[in-house]
Amino acid sequence: MLVILTILSAALLTAANYYPDLYFLSWIGFFPFLYFIFILNKNELNYKRAFLAGWNLGFWILIFSSNFLYHSIEIYTEASFFLIIFILILLFSLLAFVYAVFFMIYFYFQQKLFAGNQFNPFLFAIVWTVMEVVRYYLFYFFPLANLAYTQVEFLSFIQLAEIGGIWILTFIMVLVNALIFKLIFYRQAKNAFVIVLIFLFIFIFANYRAEIVSENTGQFLADQNFKIGIITSRIDQNRKWNLSQLEQNLNLTLDAASNLVGAELIIAPETNITFDFHANQKYREKFLNKIAAEFKKPVQIGSLAGRDSISGRFNSSFLISPAGKIISRYDKNLLLYFGERFPFEDTLNKYIPYNFSSLNAGQQQHIFKYKNFKWKTVICSEILYPDYVKDGSENVDFIVNQTNEAWFKESRLLKNLMWQAAVLRAVENRTVVVKTGNYSHNGIIYPLGNYEKTISGQNYHLLNLNQASRKAFKKPFFSDIIN
Repeated sequence: MLVILTILSAALLTAANYYPDLYFLSWIGFFPFLYFIFILNKNELNYKRAFLAGWNLGFWILIFSSNFLYHSIEIYTEASFFLIIFILILLFSLLAFVYAVFFMIYFYFQQKLFAGNQFNPFLFAIVWTVMEVVRYYLFYFFPLANLAYTQVEFLSFIQLAEIGGIWILTFIMVLVNALIFKLIFYRQAKNAFVIVLIFLFIFIFANYRAEIVSENTGQFLADQNFKIGIITSRIDQNRKWNLSQLEQNLNLTLDAASNLVGAELIIAPETNITFDFHANQKYREKFLNKIAAEFKKPVQIGSLAGRDSISGRFNSSFLISPAGKIISRYDKNLLLYFGERFPFEDTLNKYIPYNFSSLNAGQQQHIFKYKNFKWKTVICSEILYPDYVKDGSENVDFIVNQTNEAWFKESRLLKNLMWQAAVLRAVENRTVVVKTGNYSHNGIIYPLGNYEKTISGQNYHLLNLNQASRKAFKKPFFSDIIN
C-alpha cells in the first residue's frame, strides 16, 4: 500500500512537468502519501518507517522528474537497456537518501514538539524546504526535481519568486498541501482560514507587482524598435556532428542574414557550429568572411572550442561583429555531469568501450556588450541554477539561454523543464529571457513570466523586446484558479 500511494503522490506532484496546465495537482499531491503515513499508520510510525517512507517518496519523485537522463546515457555509452536502467536506479536510490533523512528529521521534531504523531503542516513545510535547499547545494550537479518548477502556468503564484526564488514557492506549495490535508482528514476548520489568507496574499502581491513591473521594465528599449532574431533547429544528435552535416549547420546560420532582416542581434543555438571555432582556422576564417559579406548586425554562435596553451575544449559562445571580428567569448562555467563532465573518467574508460572525454569549465561569468545594450548568456543546463543566473543579472538588459537538447531526443519532460526554468529565471530577475536551441522550446519570456513561444517547424524568428515594457498578461490573474 505504501508503494502504491507513494507512486500516486509522486505522479500528482510532478504531473505538471509533463502537462503544465495540470499545475493544480501539485497542490494536493502529498495527499496519498500523508494519508498512508498519518491516517492508516498513525500509531505505527517510527524512525525506521519514517526513513523508508521518505526514501520511497524521494525515489519516485526523482524518477518522474529525471527519467530523461536515460537518453543521454544511451547516446554516450551505447550501453544496453538493462544496464542503463540499473545505473539510473542506483543514482536515484542514492539521491533519495536525502528525502529519507528529511522525513526522519521531521518525525523527530514532531515527536519532540507536537505530541507524538500529531501532524503539523508548518513544521512539515519548513523541514521540506530546508531539505530542498540542502539537496540543491549538497548535490549541486543535480539541480532537478524541485516542485516549484511545476507552477509556471500559475502566473499569480510565481510572482513570489522575485522575493524568495524557488524556495518560497516550494514552502507555500507544501504548506498548502499540508493545510488542506489537515482540513479534510482532521476536520480542523481553522486551516481553511489560513489557506484563504495565503491565496489572498498571492493574488494581492501579484497584482501589485504586475503594475510596477509593467511600468519600470524595459526602459532602455522604450525609444527603439528593438528586435532579436533567433535561429532554432531540429538536428538529430546522431547526425549533428557528422562531417556531412557541417556545411548544412553553417548554412543554417549564414542564411539568417536574409531571413532575419531587421534584427539588432541574431542568436544561434548552443554548439550550432560543429567545428572547433578556435583551432580550425580554415573553417573559421571562411565563416567570418561570409559574416562580413552578408550580415549587417552582430551574431552570437556556439561551438566546442579550445584555447591557446590549454589542452581540451570548452563549451563556448562567441559574439561576432558585422565586420566578421570576434568581439567576445564566454566559456560555460557549470558543466553538465554525465554529459560534459564525467566523474571517475579513467575508471569509466577502463571498463566501458565508449571513450569518455570531459570538457573544460570556464572560470568566470561574462557580460556581452554591443553598442548601448548588454546581456548575460547562460548555456543550456546553467539555466537550472537560480543563484548562478542571478549573479550580475541586475546589470544587464536581458538574459540569453542557448541550448542543445537533442541529447535527450524528443523528451517532453526535459524540454518542459528547461522552459520552466527559463520562466522562473525571468520572474526572479524581472528581466527578459530569450531562449533558443536545438530540439527545444524556444521564444521570449517577459519579466512577469508570460511568454511567446516560437512556431514549431520554422528556423528563423524575430522577437520584439519592446513588448517587455508593456506586455500584458494573457489572462487575468484570478483566471489562474477559475480556469
